[in-house]
Amino acid sequence: MCMRIQFEIRETLPEIIDEVLHSDKWLTLVKEEKHGLKRVIIKDPYFDSEASIDIWEEEVHVTTAWSNYTYRIYLRGKTVWCEYIGAYRGLLEQNLLPSLTPKENILNSEVLNSSLFGDKKETLRNYSAENLKLKNFRRDNFEGENILASPQDHPKVVYDEYINEGVPLPPPENIKKKPGN
Repeated sequence: MCMRIQFEIRETLPEIIDEVLHSDKWLTLVKEEKHGLKRVIIKDPYFDSEASIDIWEEEVHVTTAWSNYTYRIYLRGKTVWCEYIGAYRGLLEQNLLPSLTPKENILNSEVLNSSLFGDKKETLRNYSAENLKLKNFRRDNFEGENILASPQDHPKVVYDEYINEGVPLPPPENIKKKPGN
């Protein structure tokens, strides 16, 4: 199942670029530099995985090597947004991915199109519920689906850090504390 979703993130473009180029989590290899484009490969130092990253002046494109999921990080006015195209279970789950923290509850983000709903726009909350129903239906009704299904079908990072409802988000960083607090 594939989907396309966009959401605003907390990080700035310069922070993301700096993390891509100087992270301790991966090795960065600059493959090409020309006309405002820096093309790099980031490699996991312990596993045979990598991601390709194109860094432009106002956009960063990340493509995962094994699954070809894509993350487009871009400016929309004065804010930074991420567009993800890939499987639901891969959303923010990659090890080789710069920090991308949704600014709002990601469950309220609109899935723009998907293999599940086509061009009908639904929230990620609805997509998640329908995706789980479909997976459970397949497991219960088709032999062999039990072999293909795994606990990793639900993205644990997205679920644990961003989707848990009832968990308050940290306060915005730009709110100043009152004296004595």
